[in-house]
Amino acid sequence: MSSLHGTFTWFELVCAEPEAARTFHTQTLGWTATRIDVGGVGYPMLEASGAPQAGIVSPRDEGPGHWSSYLWVDDVDARAAGVEAAGGRVLLGPVDISGVGRFALVADPQGARFNLFRGLDEQGGSTDFHWNELWARDAEQVLPFYQRAFGFEVQPMQMPSGAYYVLKNARGGQGGVMTSPEATLPPQWLPYVRLGDCDAAVDRARQRGATMVSEPTTIEGIGRLAIVSDPFGALLGFIEPPAES
Repeated sequence: MSSLHGTFTWFELVCAEPEAARTFHTQTLGWTATRIDVGGVGYPMLEASGAPQAGIVSPRDEGPGHWSSYLWVDDVDARAAGVEAAGGRVLLGPVDISGVGRFALVADPQGARFNLFRGLDEQGGSTDFHWNELWARDAEQVLPFYQRAFGFEVQPMQMPSGAYYVLKNARGGQGGVMTSPEATLPPQWLPYVRLGDCDAAVDRARQRGATMVSEPTTIEGIGRLAIVSDPFGALLGFIEPPAES
């Protein structure tokens, strides 16, 4: 089994206004924009420190913008079948991405979407994404799906907001699961970007039309966190880890 199995290695911003989204995120995060060729098609990307961090793609269906996570798995086809066996759904694929790897778009039993992915090599990845968090309709009820479909271990812990569960693979904690604090939002995976100054990034996001979902808060041992909704409806977490991290 690949040592990356069960690791979130890539993220995409799904947005109907990709050019405006690119401008918002480069100005807010201090990242740069570029474009590469993937199977003969231009693929807009965001970079930090000269390394690719995320793609920007147009939506396949109607709905607000959102971030789409890619979970590296040892076998996309087998894990896609396992998703269905565990009560989830396969929405697209599995299919090959020319020169990149193989993927499938899936949803867990409560409707949170994410991608299964295995690349042609095990290099690269979204290094400036610090964490990924599932806002579930009911955290306790969805945990068995992730254990069965991907072999995650679950470590319960208590957060200021309530019960929290860490999904662990051979490399350690890879994502958190909590019952969503926003009952009106659909279940979704929420990525957190690592930043040097959370409050400054929040100010830049506000100036460019973002709204706050969670104001900057310091959690001991974790860092300073905030959650914004960008002008296109996509939620993104900001995290400024403790200085020693």
